[in-house]
Amino acid sequence: MLFDYLNAAGITELDGDLPIFRSSKAKKGTLSTAGMTDNDLQRMFKRRLRKAGLPPTLSPHSFRVAAITNLLTQGVPLEDVQNLANHADPRTTRLYDRRQRKVTRNIVERIPVYAESLEPEPSGPQPGEG
Repeated sequence: MLFDYLNAAGITELDGDLPIFRSSKAKKGTLSTAGMTDNDLQRMFKRRLRKAGLPPTLSPHSFRVAAITNLLTQGVPLEDVQNLANHADPRTTRLYDRRQRKVTRNIVERIPVYAESLEPEPSGPQPGEG
């Protein structure tokens, strides 16, 4: 696949001074000698999302999260997924895990407490007061 890209990009010899992944020159379809920037990647990604009919709210990071969750769902050991994600700490990898978590009684019991805390405090005299 990399060789296909190199051929399509017209990169016949690798020059250690030039980046492999390069920015394009406006809409000319040719590559510049400048490396691809974060903005170039974001624009390319958004164009591909539109073309595929996917929501524009997706990002490269969304796919990273999905890949990590998928690997964990398949039963790949956490330390292997951590290594693939290049995380120093397994707790970071666990943060990416978007599998359905079991709803526990403790979570359910907290809901009314949270909802009550959102109710506005009554103002003025209350019935039976004063």
